[in-house]
Amino acid sequence: MAGVYVHIPFCVSRCIYCGFFSTTRLDEAARYVVAVCRELRERSGWLEGAPVRTVYIGGGTPSCITADQLGHVIDTISEVYGLSFLEELTVECNPDDITLDYVCELAKLGVNRISMGVQTFDDGLLRLLHRRHTSAQALDAVRMCIDSGISNISIDLMYALPGQTLEMFRTDLETVLAAGVQHISSYCLSYEANTPLQAMSGQGILAPTSDELCAQMFTMMCKTLREGGFEHYEISNFSKPGCFSRHNSSYWDGTPYLGVGAAAHSYNGQTRRWNPSDLNTYMIGIEQGMEVQEEEQLSVIDLYNERIMLSLRTSQGLNISTLTNQDRLFLMSSSEPFILNGSLLLEDNHLRIPESSMFISDAIISSLFKT
Repeated sequence: MAGVYVHIPFCVSRCIYCGFFSTTRLDEAARYVVAVCRELRERSGWLEGAPVRTVYIGGGTPSCITADQLGHVIDTISEVYGLSFLEELTVECNPDDITLDYVCELAKLGVNRISMGVQTFDDGLLRLLHRRHTSAQALDAVRMCIDSGISNISIDLMYALPGQTLEMFRTDLETVLAAGVQHISSYCLSYEANTPLQAMSGQGILAPTSDELCAQMFTMMCKTLREGGFEHYEISNFSKPGCFSRHNSSYWDGTPYLGVGAAAHSYNGQTRRWNPSDLNTYMIGIEQGMEVQEEEQLSVIDLYNERIMLSLRTSQGLNISTLTNQDRLFLMSSSEPFILNGSLLLEDNHLRIPESSMFISDAIISSLFKT
């Protein structure tokens, strides 16, 4: 099985925290879609005939281009790769782009999952982040998705926002639970390089949230969502039973995937490729039949470290019996102090990070890497 990711880099406006590649040049959308469809055809051999199980159209803001344009991309994937094994077709949307007509058109295209960037239900914080929607619009968008027949809805939330209190975040969690969605991705705000947020922090306009409050928010989130019927299946992801993101899970379990579009990455088990993070370079290169990708052949150490990093992000953890004897001995030796202090658990041949230690997972995981 395999996955296909399509990057739609267009946004009506940029949020102050965003470090992903995006552009507000919406007048280039039609040309870009043609380039993406051409790349899909030209790279038909990357997956080596593996059945496509998931398709994820992300961004940027895919919902700021037309349903017809998205349909052209989906039809091309179907034509070139086949979708008879498809289980999940996700499109990322912003709440203010959603109308009932729009999501009904997406449903007709075969979209069965919507990932909605809400971030917070506090209108003051939404304005601070330069989000275009209001809390009311977000809740209306969820209802319209359900009315369209797309009932598998994921919402993105952020915490540790400037000025956000524990009670404000609790209200966000209670609001999203009441909305009736099936999946929640929740991330601690990071101050990415070369973003307005980082500049505002450097100028003293905004102050990052303390580590103590961040940890309190994470702990409260885990407890509140668990009590609300959600399973904590990955560090930043929670789902109702059976509603985990199949596409994102393929990243964590090493499933091959093809990424098309500017800044998109691909992985086939041994090699990683990526497209340029520049709209003109990408489109001109594709239009002229040039090789626009860079490629990295992953070493044995790279593959080991990636497996450790990705597996330990999940609640299931890593099945150590699948490792070579040499790798297993190295991992168990490196893990011993963490197992002794309880920040790693070894159960039924699976090494995993308990929820109580997930907030410090980066430090634990990096200590297990080979150099």
